[in-house]
Amino acid sequence: MKEFIKTSAGILLLIAGIVGFLTLLRYLDRQPSVVLTDAICEPPCWHGIQPGKTNVTQVFDILDGMESVNQATIAGEDGQDGWPVEIFWAFQRPAEDTTGSVFFKDRQVTAISILTVNSLSLEDLFEKYGQPEQYWAEIGYGENREYLDVVLLFPTRSLLADVVIDIADGASQIEIKPTTPVFRVTYFDPQMFTELLGTRILIDKPASARTGSFQTWPGFGSLSFERK
Repeated sequence: MKEFIKTSAGILLLIAGIVGFLTLLRYLDRQPSVVLTDAICEPPCWHGIQPGKTNVTQVFDILDGMESVNQATIAGEDGQDGWPVEIFWAFQRPAEDTTGSVFFKDRQVTAISILTVNSLSLEDLFEKYGQPEQYWAEIGYGENREYLDVVLLFPTRSLLADVVIDIADGASQIEIKPTTPVFRVTYFDPQMFTELLGTRILIDKPASARTGSFQTWPGFGSLSFERK
């Protein structure tokens, strides 16, 4: 019996060691979000893709040359004229980001969206691009959860950042911290900001169903909201 316990304990320790090693290896191989590592151009341009200037063919060429993009996942959704209205893809390690999308109108880029999920914190985003000027917030509902979708607007950068924070039962405020993860970053053509707000590209909710408006950004800390 003692030998069996010793053997079982040894196996468990071995498994724990393997899991720990793989976790450490993944951490060492981890690359910051592609939002932070892009040094080619400044927002709203991302990795050479410039909203309002770059066309469909150029986007495909740029994505084909990016090691962080899983080439097998690049796909598109065509419009009525046969040209893409959106191109999307998945990132691959060592990039920690999830997916990316580029949106078009008349074959020109209108916006770029990077799904960062847990690869980027607000602290890192603010360190690179400064504080946002405004925010928009609205309650959302998921499976067995209630959350606040907060969209941060950087107008001088033509950039938006989404954070999604779970709401405690009965709460009327949430806490926004430097460590709060960014869910998504979207770069947009400033000339098309008003038009894009009428779509689900900048704010992932139909315009007719939205409540509230952009407010002055108060900084880190408690953010109050009302149920309507």
